[in-house]
Amino acid sequence: MRIRYEIKLEDLLALSLHFHQKSPTLRRTRRWAAFGLAAMMIGLCLVASEITGDPLVLWVGVGGAAFIALIYPRIYRRNVKRLSSRLYAEGQNKALLCQHVSELRDNGLFDGTEFLERTVFWKGIERIESLPGHTFVYLSTMSAQVIPENSMIEGDYHAFVEELQRRWQHARGDH
Repeated sequence: MRIRYEIKLEDLLALSLHFHQKSPTLRRTRRWAAFGLAAMMIGLCLVASEITGDPLVLWVGVGGAAFIALIYPRIYRRNVKRLSSRLYAEGQNKALLCQHVSELRDNGLFDGTEFLERTVFWKGIERIESLPGHTFVYLSTMSAQVIPENSMIEGDYHAFVEELQRRWQHARGDH
């Protein structure tokens, strides 16, 4: 089974966002950062409230901390997209941002472009995650092959992903 598709910058950004949202380490780091900023704001306003003798300053700090906790996830996502875009802009990424052919073979998942060819053996795939618009075939904790649904040129995305999952699970022994 074979498909042809084009990888675009927005597909790579979707992978980056997905990775940042799903990683337990990054989720913990985000929570601690939001908590730290909120606690720092409350602490500073507590000190300012004590110095000025005005309890309203403390309540402003509590309100500000709640606001930070609410908007931090949105700011984080925007920064991930912005920084990822800048990183991809540092090079041409010819082997990534182009047409790809992916093929399910007996020994694994083949990926080819005009610049590279590789086969990842079934047991070398760490995990496969699908969400609306994309499937990510993780080759390691931090790298994945992106299969975009909206950029299909040839083949059946859903049938391909279903068979990909089946073969990978079979190779792992998850019959």
